[in-house]
Order: sequence, then C-alpha cells, then structure tokens
Amino acid sequence: MQSDNMRKAAISAVIIFCLSPILSAEQNGLAQSFLDKARKVKAADSSAVASSKSEPGIQTQEEYGNTISSSTLSLIRPPKDEEPTQVIPQGEVETQTAKEEIVNTDKPDASASVKTPQFKKVEKNAPQKIKEPGHGIKWIDSSTRNFSIKVEPQTSGIMTPNLGMKFETVYQILSKNISWMMSGKAKVYVYQNRQSFLKNEPVASSWSGAFFSPTEDRIVMYDEPNNTSKMLSQFTHELTHLFVEEFYNPPSEGYKLEPPIWLNEGLAVNMEDISSSTKGGVWANDLVVINIISQSEKLKLLSRLRSGQGLTAEERRAAASNMVTAKTVVFTNFADFVKSSSYDIAERKGDVENWYFQAYAMVRFLFRSKNSNYPDKRIQFEQFTKLMKTFEDKKDAKGNVMRDEHGRKIKKRMSTEAALKKAYGFRNMQDFEAKFWKWLIEMQRQERQKIKNAQF
Repeated sequence: MQSDNMRKAAISAVIIFCLSPILSAEQNGLAQSFLDKARKVKAADSSAVASSKSEPGIQTQEEYGNTISSSTLSLIRPPKDEEPTQVIPQGEVETQTAKEEIVNTDKPDASASVKTPQFKKVEKNAPQKIKEPGHGIKWIDSSTRNFSIKVEPQTSGIMTPNLGMKFETVYQILSKNISWMMSGKAKVYVYQNRQSFLKNEPVASSWSGAFFSPTEDRIVMYDEPNNTSKMLSQFTHELTHLFVEEFYNPPSEGYKLEPPIWLNEGLAVNMEDISSSTKGGVWANDLVVINIISQSEKLKLLSRLRSGQGLTAEERRAAASNMVTAKTVVFTNFADFVKSSSYDIAERKGDVENWYFQAYAMVRFLFRSKNSNYPDKRIQFEQFTKLMKTFEDKKDAKGNVMRDEHGRKIKKRMSTEAALKKAYGFRNMQDFEAKFWKWLIEMQRQERQKIKNAQF
C-alpha cells in the first residue's frame, strides 16, 4: 500500500508539472525552494568532500536539475564512421583459417524456414595499419603501467602536470568496479589544446572534448590545464568505452560483436559519474531530484486528462509533498529501449540527453542500486555482461533448433531478456522494469526527504 501511494505521488507530480499547469503559485514556490536548498546543501557537501583525503577522486562541479552534466555533452556517441560493423557468428565458429565464412542471420524476421544464408568474410587477427595522427606532429612519448601516452608539445602555456599519474588514478577507479573488462595497455593521444584537436582530427566535432576510436583502438583528447576535472571526467567516459569494446571484441576472436549501445553508454556515464565521488556526482543527483515516469504511465495519464478527469485533493497534496524540482523526464519502455534502434530514434526526436539519462539509470539499478562506495550488485552485473557476449541455438516457434542449408546449427546472440533472467532472476523485461520503478520511487523518497531536512 505504501509503495502504491508513493507511485501515485510520483505520477501526480508528472501530471502537475509536465502535462498540465495545475499547481498554485505557492506550491510552485515551495518546490523551487526545495531545489535551491538542495543546491546549497550539495555545495556544502562538495566542499567537505574536497577537503577529505580519504579517497582519491576527480572533483567536479555538480548541480541539481540538469539531465546531463556539462562535460558529458561532449561525449555523446562516437561519430558513426568510427563504429565497427557488427557481424554475428553463426554455426560453429572455426579457427583453422585466417578467413572464414559465417552465416549472417542478424535478422529479426528470421523464421523456421531458413532462406539462403548470407555469408561474410571476416579477417582474423589481421593487424590494422594505423597512420600516425597529427599531420607530422612530433609526439612526446611516455608510458605508465597501464597507458601508452603521446602528448603534443606545447607551443604556448603549460601542460597539466603528472598527466600519466592522473590517468592511473582513473584506472584504479575503474578497476574497483569493472576489473573483469580491463586488459592490456590503453593508447592515449593528447593534443596541446582544443584548436589543435579539432584541426588534426577530422572526426572530432566542435562540441567534442574527447572520443574513443574503436577502429584504431585509441583515446583522443586535448589538454585542459585550467579544467582538469572536466578533462579527466571525459577521459573516464572514453576509457570505459575502450574497455567495453575490448571486452566484447577480444583480439582472439574473428568477428565483430558490437556492445549493446544502452549498456555501453550507460556504463560509461556511470563510471564518469563515480569518478567525481564514489557515491556519484551530477547524474546520481539528477536521478534523485528529477521527476521520472514511464512511457506507459504517461499514456495512461494523457488518456485520463483527455477524458476530463482532474487531480483529487489527495493527489495534489501528495505531489506537492514529494516534489523537489519541476523538471520531468519520460523513460521509454525498457523492452524498446534495449533495442539497438532506440538511440537513433531518440536522435531523430532530439531527445538524446534523456536517452543517456535513461541508460545511466538502468545500468545504475543493475550495478549500483545503493548509494555505497562499492557496487552492491557487482557479481550479477559481471555475469550479465558476460552473458551478453554469448551465443545460443536459434529455435523455431516449436522449440526446434534451426539449421542453415549446410546443416549447421544457427547461433544467435543471447537476448537481453534471457541474460537478465539468468543473472538477476527477472522473469522478463516487464518484470525488470517493474522492479526498477519500485526501486526508483523508494530511493527518490528517501533521498528527497534528506534534501528537505538539509541532511544530504
């Protein structure tokens, strides 16, 4: 009953602030005062964290009510021509030859009647010749335990001191969270400034601060001595992408398996966020104060409003007591969100920021549901990520194993739903989503109460 009341409060909040201007000016002022109070409390908390030496981290400015941190806006998905082509292995993947033919059945409409398979040749362990970037720049080489670093010489100004040590600090943060994904030295190119970065990297956008190139297996960025926290936050994001890419595409394999984009980006944002504080930064704060509702609930509410049903006095009071800020975000149904097309749909709608926010929230729930210094669901999450790179027999509607025209079993990548069921015990995607909302509503209730009591 208590959970139902909290959910009604959250839904009422969305109706009030997103779907219809019903709240009185007094109630709106109350919500705004909570937001201002939260910012003041967080500012004091950030000062305390900065003075503490118990945990090395990357300090960055944090603010409530923003769906995406300012640094993350420069990290949105690498350019499309930088993304690897996904090839799904079918049948028994053999290793005898340098090239092999594999059946490509990455088709959602594949049926029991197997059509003529499409074959793609895949290079195995073929080293790619990479042209040194920078148009003749005489890079300064340095090396640390986990990084091979090339830095463009400074023509003016100074460079961030101990850059390699700062990269190693980021590495240690990731190793405490996703150690099973990490292997080998990472290559990093650091331009002296933004102008040189944009001049010498054709794929870099004007808003870009850093990017990871999976085709060249390198992180590219530029030095920002006056904004080290932002630079390292970007570096954390891109380093996570590098490790995710290598985890799903180890050099020993002969096919390209593109990581699920929601998992790839959601994990990168989570790692970026905890690099500022072990309990999370801007994204964790926004997950508390921003009002979030599901797509299905939004449709129900719209139907209710269109039918002429207004808010009851009880719903008004519940919403007013639960609000911290007026900002509202609608999350896509999870079964649709985990599809590879969800990002492109969000991009066409101009809704990329909220797409990232949902990816962060879903991975956060699966990996770190509590505000603790250690991911409380690390074991399940590790198993889940490993399951998402495995293959299983493709079966028809009757449960029979499907075979290609050569009699080989057709393999398909394990679905997100199946991986979630094995790793977490969720019955299906709807069960996953239902448990997510139960967690989110209770977490927001507890954390918002702390804000109102000035005990963040």
